[in-house]
Amino acid sequence: MSKDIKNVTKQLKALKESIDLLTKVTAISVGKETIFRGMKETGDKVKALEGFEFPDKIIAMLVGSTPDSVKSLRSQKKARVKKPPQIEPKKEEVEHR
Repeated sequence: MSKDIKNVTKQLKALKESIDLLTKVTAISVGKETIFRGMKETGDKVKALEGFEFPDKIIAMLVGSTPDSVKSLRSQKKARVKKPPQIEPKKEEVEHR
């Protein structure tokens, strides 16, 4: 593949990703009242948008916050996620080894 074709392919891929993002943001903006119904806390709204994998800047725009606030809320959530409990072998199993 020539360098020009690779460059055009890269630009088309970036354009496609931008269009996909714009489509999702538009859909969320139009249905915001339904999606966020009953949600008063920014953290709840941020959580509702997790599956869309939006950048913090976009989420902040949709929930009426700042990118730094969204980043903080997301990092707090990650910190709360606990590691699964470690299953330790029974004492008898360890002694027989």
